[in-house]
Amino acid sequence: MQAYRLFAWKQPPRLVEMPTPEPGPGQVLVKVAGNGICQSDLHLMHDWESSPPHLQIRLPMTIGHEIGGWIEASGPGVAGLEPGRPCVVTLAGCGHCRFCAEGWNNYCAASGPQPGMGMDGGLAEYVLAPAAGIVPIDKLEPWRAAPLTDAGLTAYHAIGRVANRLVPGGSVLVIGVGGLGHMAVMILKAVSPVSVIALDRDPRALELAARLGADHLVTAGDRDREAVLAAAGGRPVDAVLDFVGAGNTIALAAETVGPLSKIAIVGRGSGAFALADRSLPYGAEIITTFGGSRRELMELVELAEAGKISPQLIPYPLSRAAAAFADLKQGRVSGRAVVMPDKIYQALAGSGPDNSPGGNP
Repeated sequence: MQAYRLFAWKQPPRLVEMPTPEPGPGQVLVKVAGNGICQSDLHLMHDWESSPPHLQIRLPMTIGHEIGGWIEASGPGVAGLEPGRPCVVTLAGCGHCRFCAEGWNNYCAASGPQPGMGMDGGLAEYVLAPAAGIVPIDKLEPWRAAPLTDAGLTAYHAIGRVANRLVPGGSVLVIGVGGLGHMAVMILKAVSPVSVIALDRDPRALELAARLGADHLVTAGDRDREAVLAAAGGRPVDAVLDFVGAGNTIALAAETVGPLSKIAIVGRGSGAFALADRSLPYGAEIITTFGGSRRELMELVELAEAGKISPQLIPYPLSRAAAAFADLKQGRVSGRAVVMPDKIYQALAGSGPDNSPGGNP
């Protein structure tokens, strides 16, 4: 099978041939339909010099952690996951710790390596995954469901963390409406009554946000605070979802919230905020997030299968994975790029204009 593999830190990955793996105990072999790519993949490829201790990455490793496909085979001890069943792959918790017991497998500290994060990932024709990380789907094409597992789920979880501020007459500021932020706009409009204010410096991202239902658009510039407060009707916003996480975006969030508001920092922009007396309105909170739970992914899949959300996706064939990452790095992806095995991509390209693949084989 073909696989896009990283062989050395800070060296470009290569597309190579390798044997199709066989599932071991507690594992499932998934035939990949598509794998969404994101900024964390770029950090893995270009910035890291060694594995973070909690990921236990040993190179070479196939990249990719946003996976949708079909169950091909199951290993010993796996029941109820029949071959041919469409599915997506999420984080598999240990199943025994307090966080797993409470349903928060995304915060499990003992989960071990995961596909694309220690195990070989989904930029391949087949991938192994822990059976506990498999979520079956029914109505969605698996390649369309793949980005729900990270981009969609991360946004959905962040929205859940500020849910008690999503009230009629309220407003939410979404900072950065790219791969994750555009998902947040859709989800907010699907599950809440709030007015959504989208802020970005890229006009294409703002155009996409408008198509997805954003009520107000703000082009990032020198007077962001004034523009956001004006869009909120002259009042502070009730919540902020910051998908950038830079120092200036966190500062903007702090300047635009009111008492009891919530700020969820999702982006990994390495920004800092000096928390001191009166640096935030009374009762306001700053929250960090990581991914989302298996239960939340099931809820998100239900929203997508009901037609309540439909992510903006740009397909690429696996043979052009390097081009997909180059487009992502240069800001040329509006929405989410999905890399597909070449045969599946070619079948999609020949199925009609509705699918409109974006990467040329």
